[in-house]
Amino acid sequence: MARILTPDAVTPVPWRNGAGSTRQLLDDPAGWRLSVADLDQDAEFSDFPGLDRTFLPLVDVVLHIDGERRPVARGTATTFPGEASVAVELVAGPGRAVNLMTARGRCSGGLTAIARREWEQRDREQPELFVDLGDVLVEVRVRARGGSPAS
Repeated sequence: MARILTPDAVTPVPWRNGAGSTRQLLDDPAGWRLSVADLDQDAEFSDFPGLDRTFLPLVDVVLHIDGERRPVARGTATTFPGEASVAVELVAGPGRAVNLMTARGRCSGGLTAIARREWEQRDREQPELFVDLGDVLVEVRVRARGGSPAS
């Protein structure tokens, strides 16, 4: 059965560096964490050494990763090391982003945005994990090292 997480049911907390807020949806002992960030202004990301980050914004943004400018279209996932110097530039105004952090060497993961109408046509009996963001759901995939699902 599909598991569906709703960020609005979670109280936002400040980012570790105080530059924004997030809603932590899962913190799995298998080595991964899932959250939804409220992007209200341009900001630097917190440093998370040893983790790989997958970031999927729901608005167009530009990420500045270790000095490289990387435009990221809404609904498109991008990955980068947690210890990289990263800042987000909001080119299309405020919005939200889904963040998946995985412990390097223990697990890996991915995020895929799916339009609600497409999601409604899927077989939801499969053991999948989704974040419900209204018109868009984000599919979350996490695999433990060696290929089996992490949780």
